[in-house]
Amino acid sequence: MKYDFDNAKNRSMDNSIKWNAEAIKSITGVADAEPFWVADMDYECMDEIVKAAGKVAESKIYGYPAFGRIEEYARQWIERRHGWKVGEDKISFASGLLHGIASGVRLFSKPGDRILVPCPCYKPFRKVTANNDRKLVEYPLSYDSGMFSLDLERFLKEMESIDMVLFCSPHNPSGIVFSESELASILKKAKELDITVISDEIHGDLVHPGKRHVPMGKVAEDVGAKCITYMAPSKTFNIAGEHSAVAIFSQKWMKDAFDKEEEALFLTEPGHFVGELFIKAYEKGDKYNSELTSYLKGNRDAITSFLDEHLPEVKLSNAEASFVTFLDMSAYYGKIKKVVEEKSDEFPPAPEGGVLSRFFGVRAKVAMNDGTWFGKGYHSFLRFNYGTDRKRIIKALERIEKAIKAL
Repeated sequence: MKYDFDNAKNRSMDNSIKWNAEAIKSITGVADAEPFWVADMDYECMDEIVKAAGKVAESKIYGYPAFGRIEEYARQWIERRHGWKVGEDKISFASGLLHGIASGVRLFSKPGDRILVPCPCYKPFRKVTANNDRKLVEYPLSYDSGMFSLDLERFLKEMESIDMVLFCSPHNPSGIVFSESELASILKKAKELDITVISDEIHGDLVHPGKRHVPMGKVAEDVGAKCITYMAPSKTFNIAGEHSAVAIFSQKWMKDAFDKEEEALFLTEPGHFVGELFIKAYEKGDKYNSELTSYLKGNRDAITSFLDEHLPEVKLSNAEASFVTFLDMSAYYGKIKKVVEEKSDEFPPAPEGGVLSRFFGVRAKVAMNDGTWFGKGYHSFLRFNYGTDRKRIIKALERIEKAIKAL
């Protein structure tokens, strides 16, 4: 292995929100919990990205760049990584994935429209819909003993009363990797209803070995549905702070509408650092990506083994992709809630947290996103970020075990 993922970095001095004491306090009530929450990793970027950033920094002048068709690097990556040959006339640069999604929502739906979102869902999806005067319609994924799944018949039925689908594939926070047949069924229904499907695929490059990510847009080409697929190097190469993404459109008129909107907002070009990192990630990242996904699967397997041996009643969700997943604490939630309520002086309030994030922040010094962050009904879950070194993960799990057994 060329890349050293076993020595993840302590980023407390790097202006990282994940490691920021006040941000951690907002979800746990205490500032000294170790971060396993925000969805970025603790691994240093690959050398080619570091050198590209250094070269720009060393130039001492950060003027207007000239990247030309920067989307070409993404097109080549997508073809190599996913076997999808995207047409030049179907792809556009976007200044961040959430910006791109918000623009897609605004362009291809109207105020008051109902947007169907599989839940638990990434919290900014709620903001995207609410801030743009759309109504988020929750579709609870089916769940059984740690495993989330898409009840396709129920989902297709729900689509009959909505105006747009906002999908997340692979799914955050469960880590589901959806099948090609599931995607095709959704797109066929969308075509029948003449509605647009927006697919957030920011975690698509991080599918674990043994699984295969199928881009929604690739399937849409065969079906003929209206679809926008969003991809980004941010999670894949740990450059989330450099906001960049691509939007891939099933039909050229959609791209033309998107480009016109971007031009109106003067958001057609990346910044100097952003563009250089974007290019190097997609140009040189194949080996890094391959080794990273293998390491992440190893982390996932280590968590599974630990839970099986020490905490069999805690269930790990699908975790087939990326580095974030749900832990089901329902077996202990009642006891934990009672402790937090009866010993309220020990557990400070946390405006962005909940019962579980406060309990484990205080008792285990582990900061995790509370399940309530992802919607109603998920109070007994936590989202755990395993994009760090394995030793740190095991030590955190040992503290979680100790906190639970002390109940």
